[in-house]
Amino acid sequence: MWQTLTRVVLAGLLSFATILPAWAEGTVARAQFSTDVIDREPIDDIGPVVKVEYGEIQRVYFFTDLRAMSGGQVIHRWKLDGEEQADVAFDIGGDRWRVWSSKRLMPGFDGKWSVDIVLDGNIVETHSFDYVDEY
Repeated sequence: MWQTLTRVVLAGLLSFATILPAWAEGTVARAQFSTDVIDREPIDDIGPVVKVEYGEIQRVYFFTDLRAMSGGQVIHRWKLDGEEQADVAFDIGGDRWRVWSSKRLMPGFDGKWSVDIVLDGNIVETHSFDYVDEY
């Protein structure tokens, strides 16, 4: 009986140990696209669609609030229709770290834009919006 109980407890501990590294890597508490970031906070959430405004350059910001990733490096990998456009790297200096990057969007850059959040070489999350030409 004690051997069976000991095996069950050890199996449970081993199961927990296998998921611990993923949990210990931290989390993305918030991630969103915005028209600006002021005082380390996004001022709005632009939603899933941004309309092309001819003759205008629009800057779109991608904001992330990162938790428990101190000492790591995060990359915002901007893509247009699946093709990499830019990598913006950030060294994480604390348990709560807010970072943002931006992309200037001009007419002709319409399509599906996405940003991969890459932590130490692994994609943690991907967020996207459509840059739509409705004219």
